[in-house]
Amino acid sequence: MEQVKYTQKDILERVFKQKRMGVGYDPADVDSFLDDIIKDYGAFTGRIEQLQSEVSRLQTALKSSQEQLVIVKQQQQVTAANIAQSVEPVVEAPKPAQVVTNLDLIKRVANLERAVFGHDSENV
Repeated sequence: MEQVKYTQKDILERVFKQKRMGVGYDPADVDSFLDDIIKDYGAFTGRIEQLQSEVSRLQTALKSSQEQLVIVKQQQQVTAANIAQSVEPVVEAPKPAQVVTNLDLIKRVANLERAVFGHDSENV
């Protein structure tokens, strides 16, 4: 961050020389403007301190989360290794192929004839 040239106190205590000849600034107007700048300066300083505090808090939380993540990964590796050692591979028995017999085919054809022709094919 760039170095700040004036503090709130520097601005408050600054005294401007008045010109003797004609044109110059109204001292009350300058003082009013500088008072507003001092207030803004204080608000900026407070906000910067708040943000620095939040950054510090978040960095601490991040470090803690990273440490927890390392622990969890280590636990997962140990658990996976234990499971791999203790579990035997399960081999699925092959499923028998569905056997379609001639009787099944005849029953299907009969059902289709009944549905299409609307009568019993055995009585034909």
